[in-house]
Amino acid sequence: MNKQRRKEIDNLISDAIRLETAIEDILDEEQDYLDNMPENLQSSEKAEIAENAISNLEEALDNIRECVDNLESILEG
Repeated sequence: MNKQRRKEIDNLISDAIRLETAIEDILDEEQDYLDNMPENLQSSEKAEIAENAISNLEEALDNIRECVDNLESILEG
């Protein structure tokens, strides 16, 4: 792999890490929202929506981390 493609992959890794951080911030905010939800709303549709969002954000994080790992493997090889 030439230097230019390696640099492009390195840039992709940096972009993915920035995206990971942004998603982590949103995930933390959504988790705080759910954790601080009044007891009478904990079984509501709002709570279910928050739980689904948290689950999807966690899955997105896992996917991004896997992507970063794969891209780093390319640079190591």
